Amino acid sequence: MRLPLLALLLAAPLGAANVAGTDALAASLGVELGRHFETEGRKHRIDFRGTLPALEALDSGKADLAVVLQRDGEELDRLPSGKRLRIFPLGAVAAYVYVHPALDLREVDLATLAGIFGAGQKADYKFWSDVPGVGFQEPILALTSGDETHPSTTLFNGIALAGRPYRANVRLRLPAAQAAETLSARTNAILVSASPMPDGVGRLLRVSDGREGRSKTAYSPDDTNIYNGDYPLRLPVVLCVPEDKLAAQKATVAWLLSDVAASALRKASFVPTPAPIRERLTQRLDSK
Repeated sequence: MRLPLLALLLAAPLGAANVAGTDALAASLGVELGRHFETEGRKHRIDFRGTLPALEALDSGKADLAVVLQRDGEELDRLPSGKRLRIFPLGAVAAYVYVHPALDLREVDLATLAGIFGAGQKADYKFWSDVPGVGFQEPILALTSGDETHPSTTLFNGIALAGRPYRANVRLRLPAAQAAETLSARTNAILVSASPMPDGVGRLLRVSDGREGRSKTAYSPDDTNIYNGDYPLRLPVVLCVPEDKLAAQKATVAWLLSDVAASALRKASFVPTPAPIRERLTQRLDSK
């Protein structure tokens, strides 16, 4: 009987593994990975302190693999020292935009979001009637949700607001339950959420990029659109492995592409790479 590739890899003799990563996944994927190594009795060190420290550890040789957030437009095929990297897409972090169902709005672009949430932007939207195409005579109540460890608020700041500050009246990082309650109660609310709201809470908007040279088509934040990058409010989570470490770390790479790792990402309000793509990447680990 032919064993699955992951089972064959895990059955092979395993050396030590030093894994660095983003602090946003320390309490989820980092913990689950540690349990996996302990179960198989493998020597390991897991240091999820942030993307920049992880890449520095990879470059210096202190880490064998790194799980990092890849910024918009950033290339990660080579480290500063010249080491070539293999990149495996594990998933992404996304920001979801909701409005109260009473608001006649189905989609929005980044420029409009900047005018609603951002200070010092080209547009200055304080009332819903200021927003083109919205005939609603109420002041805008802008909210974000997600705890300090989740990068959705920072992601939204970097992509939609181009790094400029939030307006002073934006209510930042509300607990998810409070954000859902406010969104349900206030017809003038718009929420940028770290994770999907429960069914029946608010209306999820499609979002278009609209920046120069980018698509003006609005996409919903489903797993495929997030993975493809069609939905603009997302940052990929990628596994970086130096080419000279890949052979020794195939089992770890395979585990990080597994359904168990994907489940850990989902529980942390990240979106794992679709299963067929992860399976294809795992199968290719044996090819040169």
